[in-house]
Amino acid sequence: MGQTSLSGRQTVLMDQRGRISFPSGFRAAIGETLYISPAQDDRQVLVVRSEEGFDAECERIRAVCNEKGYDEEDTVDEIRDFTMDTVRISPDKNGRITLPAELIEYAGFQSKVVVVGVQNFAELWDEDALAKHEAARRELRQLRRKKKEADKAARTAELLGEV
Repeated sequence: MGQTSLSGRQTVLMDQRGRISFPSGFRAAIGETLYISPAQDDRQVLVVRSEEGFDAECERIRAVCNEKGYDEEDTVDEIRDFTMDTVRISPDKNGRITLPAELIEYAGFQSKVVVVGVQNFAELWDEDALAKHEAARRELRQLRRKKKEADKAARTAELLGEV
């Protein structure tokens, strides 16, 4: 694996066969074998990892299961749920990958797919879904800021004996 961190975003077109051109900068960081799986938090996004990242995610799942006191059978079930939905894909000589129909349907891809770097993995988003996600996150941040400001004002008023 080349670089250790992924950042930025790039929009690519998906053809009728489900092929996208996986950006060279992302390939350089992840490697020539991509492990692509649905996001585990039920967002309609695909996660692209290197082989090392895939193995690390399996270990993370095992550690979470151990923390929760799962027995070995339940732990294996959790790992199986993750691994059976993950596909291993190597880009062709032009850097294109063909996404399986099940993953395209899961992510709701239309024609534009946005590849987003998230430090040690990449995400694949439908362009419209990412725009909606970003708008919702902005709104949530604004609500949190307003609540913090209101709480701070209330504490200040209380300290000044205005309540």
